[in-house]
Amino acid sequence: MEPRVNKNYIWLYFLSFYSLWCIRELWFVQYIDLMDSVLNAIISAIIKIIIWILPVILIVRTVEKQNVLSYLGLRDHYKKGLIWTVWGTTALILYFFILNLIVLENDIGFNLSINELLNTVLLVGITEEIVFRGFLLRKLMDSNSFWQANILTSLLFVSIHFPIWIYKGLFELPYILASMATAFVLGIIFGFIYRKSNSLWSVIILHSLYNFLVSIYY
Repeated sequence: MEPRVNKNYIWLYFLSFYSLWCIRELWFVQYIDLMDSVLNAIISAIIKIIIWILPVILIVRTVEKQNVLSYLGLRDHYKKGLIWTVWGTTALILYFFILNLIVLENDIGFNLSINELLNTVLLVGITEEIVFRGFLLRKLMDSNSFWQANILTSLLFVSIHFPIWIYKGLFELPYILASMATAFVLGIIFGFIYRKSNSLWSVIILHSLYNFLVSIYY
């Protein structure tokens, strides 16, 4: 009989993870911003992989003693994941099209920097969904109902944005309230889609697509 895993370690993990990310976002970022654009993008990507992905892989393998890809939802249910990805992609594109081009009459610009392409679009879906939906939501569901776990994970997802909002001075009302509400609602939606599709790839793609659409409308 295998020993039971202590469920409380998840909070020690998150506190450690959050502390490291605050150091990166509130202190080390000032040095990264001094680098040229290409080096900035590469160093930022490496740091995020080290802080976000590597600890999860280590914990799943050594503490949970599970196959990493299976545990996170990265190996199976491709067909169901594809169906939810198609529906989600359609809904996102229609939403942004109606809101930005028709209601707000915003312009579209595809001149994204290499840092935006690598870290805001491509990497963000992988890193953030592995931590929040693939690991935290999955782990919290061991001792909570899905909706309890989803709400809690979404609140944690909101909290991880605080350091960058603080660094960029974006805590003015009503901007911060709108940003918190948006992050929370997205967390709920991504959690729901992950639960229904059983595939983390679906929310990885949708998360990256959302960030891409945010980046090109201005």
